[in-house]
Amino acid sequence: MTTCLIVAADDADVIGRADDLPWHLPSDLRRFKELTTGHVMVAGRRTHRSIVDRLGHALPGRCTVVVTSQPQRLSPLDGVVPQPDVESALHAARTIAAFAGDKQMFVIGGAEVYRQALPHVERIYLTRVHDRVAGDKAMPAGWLAGFQLVTEERVLGDALPYSFQTYERP
Repeated sequence: MTTCLIVAADDADVIGRADDLPWHLPSDLRRFKELTTGHVMVAGRRTHRSIVDRLGHALPGRCTVVVTSQPQRLSPLDGVVPQPDVESALHAARTIAAFAGDKQMFVIGGAEVYRQALPHVERIYLTRVHDRVAGDKAMPAGWLAGFQLVTEERVLGDALPYSFQTYERP
């Protein structure tokens, strides 16, 4: 089972602002959907809530394991599994994915979930925004240490310049 982390970060590793993305990049959203559909995802409660608030429902075609100490605060949604901490969420996601015959699962945020999950991650799908934006959430310092860049594709046509990068542990 490959544990993947998927994130968009600017040049200063900013990933969020006020519990939302600090940019709107349609190609990045399409890539996120293509990579995660059909897979199990691990998300923090606020990340999950921001998705439900935006869409009115959980992400379709995916099971979301939500890290929360207050599962009663989650709306009962199909495909949503609450877990009390990141370790339990990763274990549950791997178990669900393995049962379904899947070979990978995704960690989709937020910042604290990323920080705690990083030691377990083998692959990172990073959308690197080549700019600096205002934000209140960032990836931890040195978070890419121990990973090697294996692919990079520049993306043109959206509001900000960015690249799709894939990193793996050697």
